[in-house]
Amino acid sequence: MKTHLVLAASAAMLAFCLPTLNAQEKSAKSETSAKKANGLSKDDLQALRKFAQADMAEIEAGKVAAQKASNPEVKKYGEHMVQEHTKMLDEGKKLAQAKGVKPPAAPEKKHQDALKKLQGAEGEDFDRRYMRQMVRDHQEVLKLAEKTAKDAKDPELKAHAQKGMPHIKEHLESARKIEASLKGGDAQERKQSKK
Repeated sequence: MKTHLVLAASAAMLAFCLPTLNAQEKSAKSETSAKKANGLSKDDLQALRKFAQADMAEIEAGKVAAQKASNPEVKKYGEHMVQEHTKMLDEGKKLAQAKGVKPPAAPEKKHQDALKKLQGAEGEDFDRRYMRQMVRDHQEVLKLAEKTAKDAKDPELKAHAQKGMPHIKEHLESARKIEASLKGGDAQERKQSKK
């Protein structure tokens, strides 16, 4: 009799707990599948963050160039970088949000240090430093975009990198042309001062 009572009590307890356990199990499974669907590999996460940090750095440096540049082409380039990289940053933030990733709040330290150096420069020195930095920065982010477009595991991140590449290439080419024109101006100034 005792055995029947224990069995009946156990069956009643199991019947009571089973729906709760099933619901918890389903919830855990859906959380895990959501993490798999939205989660990024370590490399993909790092790439997404680096894109955001690069965009923030270009925006901040562009704002400084728009104010401090002495050359109208450099000033125009800075303004263009603010517009272009704001769009790219917004797209990156949307992607990060969709993946459940909090975007970084500021550029990398190396970009922050470069910005401080730019802020201390004036006139033609500023123009040359800014354009040299733009060439370096865009070469670096182009390598990142090419690697991400090729190697990313997340298809949306891969598409984001592919979409950004033509813009990055255009920014790099423009930066190289402006930088070369500034160097050309330096060479002409040296020739004229020797006369």
